[in-house]
Amino acid sequence: MSELTPLQAHVLAYYSSGQALDVNIATRWFPTSEVVNNMDDKIQQAVRKFGMAARKAARPAAEVLVAYMLENGGWASQANEFGGTMHSFRLEEFRKALDAFNAANPIVAEAAAGGETFWADKFAELTN
Repeated sequence: MSELTPLQAHVLAYYSSGQALDVNIATRWFPTSEVVNNMDDKIQQAVRKFGMAARKAARPAAEVLVAYMLENGGWASQANEFGGTMHSFRLEEFRKALDAFNAANPIVAEAAAGGETFWADKFAELTN
């Protein structure tokens, strides 16, 4: 996650350790751009209470999360007849990859130990 700013990294950790645990997406096939758009929208909705700066940080966070999921089996992938690659959500595989992602994320660990106000305090610090 070194390519993310601190705000983007915290937006990603907030989503991956919270609402992403309950995500469920139709299992039809989508191009990569649609997968990223879908995750961007979900992350923006999750962080909207932290203001516009957090919402704007959602797109890079979504790109990192989708890249990780594609590399680690969170989505099935197949080449299509037009030369592109399509992806299909797989709930069980997504959750396994998400668990590994969160286990390796130091921000998620910090938040777990940080108490009830960790996220509000951290986003206030990062967005002001």
